[in-house]
Amino acid sequence: MTPEFIETLSKKSAYKYYNTSHYDDLVSEGILAAYEELDKNPQAPEQRVYQVINWAQWKFLNVDCLPVHMPENLVRMVKGMGSENLETNYTDESFEWAKVILSQSQAQSGYHDTDHTSNQEEELSKEDLLGKIWEAAQECLTYEEYSLFSARFESGFTQDDLSKTFEADQSVISRKLSAVCDKVRKKVLNKKWEL
Repeated sequence: MTPEFIETLSKKSAYKYYNTSHYDDLVSEGILAAYEELDKNPQAPEQRVYQVINWAQWKFLNVDCLPVHMPENLVRMVKGMGSENLETNYTDESFEWAKVILSQSQAQSGYHDTDHTSNQEEELSKEDLLGKIWEAAQECLTYEEYSLFSARFESGFTQDDLSKTFEADQSVISRKLSAVCDKVRKKVLNKKWEL
């Protein structure tokens, strides 16, 4: 088998994935896999070489290129930044797996390295904003609209609860709630408060 023929097989296999952003990588992976197979078995038939190329390309595209996501608290615990008394349902196997992933050069876990402390100023501004939203709601809504707004956002009623309380269909409640929220939003914006 000539290098040109192996390259042609690899390109043929890569073309079927319709993935232009990884096409060159797929071709390279296929060529590499073909040479590894021919190194092990110099008499490998064309079908076997094509099968090895196809498998290597599929693996590259569907396994090697996919990111691995881990919960932040698991990353922090593996790095020794978690709380000792924190109860988790992570097994020892999960910790070992996380250690392996984090030891790889591709792992980007640096954003978990800093402890995020609360910002009192930001919390106070959020509380102030919430107060202004409730004030705007009291000013611009009718009694019925305010009752709906309050039940949803202060009492935490679901749409099902609201439809039972206000004796209306869920679609009607949804439309009313959307209109009420728009009314409050416009009132807040008209007063030139930042959201």
